[in-house]
Amino acid sequence: MEKPGMTDLLTAEEEKIRNELRADMDIDQNRRQSVERLKSQYSDLLLRYNAMNGGDRVRQAMADCLTATAQDGLSLLMAGQAKKEIAKRKLQPGAVIGLLMSVIFCLLAALLVQKTFIAGCVCVVCAVFCAFLSGRLWYGERSVKVRTEIDADSVWNTLRKTAGTMDRKIAEFCSLAEGWEKEAAEKNAPQKEKVFDESELKLFGDLLEALYADNGDYALRQLKQVRAFLRAQGIELRDYTPGEEELFELLPTKNASATQRPALLKGESLLLVGRATEHIR
Repeated sequence: MEKPGMTDLLTAEEEKIRNELRADMDIDQNRRQSVERLKSQYSDLLLRYNAMNGGDRVRQAMADCLTATAQDGLSLLMAGQAKKEIAKRKLQPGAVIGLLMSVIFCLLAALLVQKTFIAGCVCVVCAVFCAFLSGRLWYGERSVKVRTEIDADSVWNTLRKTAGTMDRKIAEFCSLAEGWEKEAAEKNAPQKEKVFDESELKLFGDLLEALYADNGDYALRQLKQVRAFLRAQGIELRDYTPGEEELFELLPTKNASATQRPALLKGESLLLVGRATEHIR
């Protein structure tokens, strides 16, 4: 059974992570708290992943490296800044009308105050009231408070994508590590001793017997067995013929062309270059 990866372990906590992020933004309104929560989630994810891959030190080390990188990257969520925005109001027609009415009432108050004091006072009150309304509607500035927050859905999608990338990179690295271990093992493995079968030992024994006996005729008879022995090993003996010069070391001669040593081939591979003489006019 295949062990769960980072993505599987993270998906199991999807609902919990989404709800906590939404609570941080809607209730606590604390973005730093969300960042610390996500870092803690990565730490918990690493602990569970390593527990399921106990004994695989390469996989655990790679997971630790990638998790530490992802945790440090979460600090980018705090890189944004919230600034106070200044928005200008549009000039309202009522402000101009209120100002004109205030001027008119002031003029009326100046004209009526000498004749009827009460009427002049009423005009003054109306002028003040119109001026107040005009001021309220007049062109001005207002400040708007801006608050930045983390989108829970976007953060979750990023976390899941990051976990998928971590799974893929861990698998690739472990595959490379296995290849490196096999290459090192093959390179450092002791060479296996050559084991000769009975026919090989008999051939070598006959040749050595001919050598020790110092009997040329007997030695030549035994050497004839070499051709059959090599063919039994799948090795072809190729004599020199025109057109196969690349298989031979050629020596010039005034006599007829002849093979001094056959070329040894196994399949398409040349095991030993032959030697031959080539007639030169």
